Amino acid sequence: MRWKIFGIFLCLLVAAGMGISCSGSREAKAVSGDPALSSEDIRNRIYDSIPLQEVEEVLQDMKEDEVDFSIREYVDRVLAGEGELSLAGMESYVRNYIVHQFEVNRKTFLRLILFGILSGIFLNFSSTMYEKQMGETGFQIIYFLVVTIMVTGFFSVTQVAGDVLADIIQFMNALIPSFSVALTWSSGSATSMAFYQTALLAIGVAENVLIRVFVPMVQVYFLVSIMNPLADWRFTKFASLLRGLVRIGTKTLLAILIGHQGIQGLIMPALDGVKRSTVFRTASSLPGVGNLFGGVTDTVIGTGVLIKSAIGVGGLIAVCVICIAPILKLGVFTVVYRGLAAFAQPVTDRRIVSVFQSTADSGRLLLHIVFMTAVMFLVTLTIIIAATNRIQ
Repeated sequence: MRWKIFGIFLCLLVAAGMGISCSGSREAKAVSGDPALSSEDIRNRIYDSIPLQEVEEVLQDMKEDEVDFSIREYVDRVLAGEGELSLAGMESYVRNYIVHQFEVNRKTFLRLILFGILSGIFLNFSSTMYEKQMGETGFQIIYFLVVTIMVTGFFSVTQVAGDVLADIIQFMNALIPSFSVALTWSSGSATSMAFYQTALLAIGVAENVLIRVFVPMVQVYFLVSIMNPLADWRFTKFASLLRGLVRIGTKTLLAILIGHQGIQGLIMPALDGVKRSTVFRTASSLPGVGNLFGGVTDTVIGTGVLIKSAIGVGGLIAVCVICIAPILKLGVFTVVYRGLAAFAQPVTDRRIVSVFQSTADSGRLLLHIVFMTAVMFLVTLTIIIAATNRIQ
């Protein structure tokens, strides 16, 4: 009779507080009734119920070969009590990658500096009317050579930005189901569903707004900016408008999503906690089975919190691993063209300098979009991890 009562209350726990199926509750009952099963056995059963294989495959396809990281291995280390994250090798990887990118851009840098000097020679060493016309013609030829080189470089980094945004979205699509299952074990169905909806909203924003609207807007900004000097600076305000829309738009979307996730993170775990506490207190008051019930549920919830946190932190690290190389590449691209504008200003025409500066600003906008997208998912994961870490 006592075990029948225990089974009834365990099913109530599943339905009201944990969101786990009745078959799962019957398994937990079997676990609690078998003294041979330890907390490690319970942990293994919870861990095995969380699908991480697809997440691992997606991550291995995206990350750089030089960066050795695996979500499954990281979770295994956390469960074994070795949760420290080693950054050995990361510093050298970042340094070597930056040096490599500067080496790749060195020839382009020197070539554009040379073209800038030649354009200054054409314009400044023309005295007669005929020489001035020849000088202006030579300048325009050099100008279009410079623009051709920069268009090639810019659309190359645009492809890098688009690819990393698509990779982040693909990885989050794989991570969300696994992390939601872990949330169900640690907190409850309401928290899991709230995170799932918020994460899907963030993915929709990244895919439909950041990739399809803001990235093409940066391309338009770049094309308008490099042609603006030849149009007697008639599109300066329009270019400034596009730049402001991208910067303000990404910050606004980030603020909205963080605010939404913050509210969900405050309310939903508390709601699941109230449901769970009601069932736990009622079951714990039963004579004979109360202590047994409390011990099993504490083990399940504590193990769920640990696994959930490990998967969440592993997801945070994975997003950083996916983004690190593209962000470094975009950063070096921006620095190189800012350096070009600074070094070329004393020796060339302001139109060439304006093109260098506009290219650097376009790269900076792409870097801003990629960085804000990564921050959006990182903060979303961080909020829900922190909000559900308390064991009630």
